[in-house]
Amino acid sequence: NTNVFSQGTLCGEYAFEVEPAKGHIHIIKRAPLEITYKGNKKFQVLEPSIVFFPRSTPHTFTSLHDEGADMVCAKVSIGNGLQNPLILGLPDLLVIPVSKMTGFEEIFNLIYQEAFDDRCGKHQAIDHLMDYLTVRIYRFLIQENLIPTSAIAGIADPKISRAIEAMHSQPGHDWSLDKLANEAGMSRARFADYFKEKVGVAPIGYLTELRINLAMRRLLEGKKIKTLYQELGYSSASSFTRIFQQKHGVSPREWLSSKEITQQN
Repeated sequence: NTNVFSQGTLCGEYAFEVEPAKGHIHIIKRAPLEITYKGNKKFQVLEPSIVFFPRSTPHTFTSLHDEGADMVCAKVSIGNGLQNPLILGLPDLLVIPVSKMTGFEEIFNLIYQEAFDDRCGKHQAIDHLMDYLTVRIYRFLIQENLIPTSAIAGIADPKISRAIEAMHSQPGHDWSLDKLANEAGMSRARFADYFKEKVGVAPIGYLTELRINLAMRRLLEGKKIKTLYQELGYSSASSFTRIFQQKHGVSPREWLSSKEITQQN
């Protein structure tokens, strides 16, 4: 989901605050501006564009014109703010010129109208519009094949998508490379190479990301580890805990405790 937190004209420089597991979507209505991110990486936006940070990435905008840069800025949580397979393989920064986004004119006009007019209910309206825009951006990335190596590219591929859909529909199933290759209608060796080529991670690695993402959701919902590990296809609570700790550096209980403390504060 998305939350619009700023709209207006940027003059000079502004550093955006980041939150864990939240990215940013900026609609640049009037350019130019320069983006600085991940320390010293720089990118100049010279025309109206969508600027998308899929993950939590510190960044600074600097206006390059005396009149400033008009923009609408939103925080975005892919998968309720948790790690999500949909961002696997995506770069730290995506910049898409508005001129290339055919069919987006109406949604942009509605967002600008809500952002720059003072109407009753504008905050709820613009957040819903940004949610819809996020979906449209993902569709656009798939249709235009702008991310050749990512989970998005995998979903767009007819064969790979069948395996991905099978994992999502039955994450606790006893999946093996052979079984997933069968879902895709490919040989084991070809499937393994092709999946990694398209998605950027091996099939079992993708399955692990999916399971851990679901585990985090279930833990926040109050699910107990002693029943959760079976739901996600692990042979024991200790094996589930070991995999979780490898991915996040802490045990599931420690992770959940840190989340509860954050929410209390």
